[in-house]
Amino acid sequence: MSTTEIQGLSAQQSLSTREGPQGNSPEQAAKNRELLKAIRTINEGGAVGPSSEVRFAFDRETGQPLIKIVDRVTNEVITQVPREVTLRAAEILEQLRNSRTPA
Repeated sequence: MSTTEIQGLSAQQSLSTREGPQGNSPEQAAKNRELLKAIRTINEGGAVGPSSEVRFAFDRETGQPLIKIVDRVTNEVITQVPREVTLRAAEILEQLRNSRTPA
């Protein structure tokens, strides 16, 4: 899967320096800082379990934001919203719509 991933506590850069689908406007940077703060709070509190953490990402193909719960040791995705199949279906539908649009 192709994502730009932002991990809660293990992020090397803050969300405010990452380029998301909306770009890096001051408003988006402020929203990103708030999101990072929320992710850190969830991960520090162990809300998703002692061996898991919440991660935020953007799907590169669709630009959709993703929320993942990931095993801290193996990096295996335990759960993701929206699901991968939903993202790929949206991508295929968008491609079909674009291919039918007259140039």
